Amino acid sequence: MNKLPEPYRLISFDTIDSTNKYALDAAKQGEEGGLWIWAGEQTAGRGRRGRQWSSEKGNLAATLLLLSPAPANLVGQLPLLTATAVHRAICDLIPPHMQAALRIKWPNDLLWGDQKICGILLESTFLVDGRQAVAVGIGVNCRTHPDKTDGLKAADIAQTGYDVSPEQLLERLIWQMADRLSVWQQGSNFAAIRDDWLSCARGLGQHVVARLPNETVEGTFEMLDEDGALIMRLADGQTRTIYAGDVFLPGMHSEMQK
Repeated sequence: MNKLPEPYRLISFDTIDSTNKYALDAAKQGEEGGLWIWAGEQTAGRGRRGRQWSSEKGNLAATLLLLSPAPANLVGQLPLLTATAVHRAICDLIPPHMQAALRIKWPNDLLWGDQKICGILLESTFLVDGRQAVAVGIGVNCRTHPDKTDGLKAADIAQTGYDVSPEQLLERLIWQMADRLSVWQQGSNFAAIRDDWLSCARGLGQHVVARLPNETVEGTFEMLDEDGALIMRLADGQTRTIYAGDVFLPGMHSEMQK
């Protein structure tokens, strides 16, 4: 791999249980932020809400460790930022005419059409010195994929006819994350990230279904608010702000894992 942008570093493993776990453990042991952890295979990867994330050889499993990257109330913007960085990184490696099929489903799933090819999981903990350690976990199906993930049908980049190696993708991702974090300015310029996200959004202006912990809400995906929450226009004309949940479009496979 070519030289990385300052001050980022990279360590790699053939096999690891969880790159996110390694990142948070390393932070507790004094590791500084800006560290990328990359594994050829991940045996205990996780998705949102404790769901399993399969990461086999030939796919990308990586985590970026950040220390207090923004005020704690703005750290929740990072999954959307990361999704735009992954989108840019993949687009760097596929022809322009293929890029329109790659979209972001709120908040941070990357889809090829209606099939999921990337999952992002943010985990964090506060260290004894008061700093917040944030593990930004990224899993991309480069060459293989499970039948489904998070209730969605899954796909991989190789299905498009273009072989993208995890090594190639990681290099582009490191540079794109560095760029997006610089633009973000520790949360003070989320407006630029928001515009970037909206430019490649899946479902904007369409009818969507949001499955929340205790209810299901339907309406039109109208916009993102200033912090990245989804604003939904309900049938009665009122708006509802969705801060967390699983969002689907009609016709999208939505059998939720229990």
